Amino acid sequence: MKVEPQQLKAFLIDAGLVNDEKFEKILAKSKTSNKKIGDVLIAEGVLSREELVKLEAYILGIPFINLEKEVIRPEILKIIPEPIARNHNIVSFRKNGRDLEVAMLDPEDLRMIEFLKKTTNLRILPKLTTPESIRNVLNQYQQTLEAEFGEIIKQDAGAVEAIKDEMGVKEKDELLKAAEDLPIIRIVDTLLKHAILQRASDIHVEPS
Repeated sequence: MKVEPQQLKAFLIDAGLVNDEKFEKILAKSKTSNKKIGDVLIAEGVLSREELVKLEAYILGIPFINLEKEVIRPEILKIIPEPIARNHNIVSFRKNGRDLEVAMLDPEDLRMIEFLKKTTNLRILPKLTTPESIRNVLNQYQQTLEAEFGEIIKQDAGAVEAIKDEMGVKEKDELLKAAEDLPIIRIVDTLLKHAILQRASDIHVEPS
């Protein structure tokens, strides 16, 4: 599943974006510079990154998806652990029954699609996307973790205030100490949960 230069050439000439001579010069430049022809086409202003990916998706018969401004539901995002998503530039963005839609940069990464199929027990529906889309979704892993921490602190702050209002002085002091430890315990539990999902071997917590 690879787009050959001559396939690109046919579509670009048909669209009037290049002529035969210009394309051959671009092809020669990609070979001498050891760059992908798509990168040279973009550098030469023939088309944008999104236009290139859309064209490649069309040639390969794979749907295209733009996720640059999309917010992914956390439970869908976390189906693919963050390290796998970052290492393979693949993210999950929609689930419908047993179908999981994923966006990726490399349509030739068939081993990853098969791996996800086996580990999730879902039918994987791949779509091509842009590097900007992948970056937007990857950033949401950190936002999801921060949101969980914020909710923990918010909930436990309410519990502490309730104890202050309802208990006697001696009981209040004892229970407040226990209650104030709750956010730390729950945050550590959340960190451990994310580490397990991401298959991390070490967790490092640094003071801000």
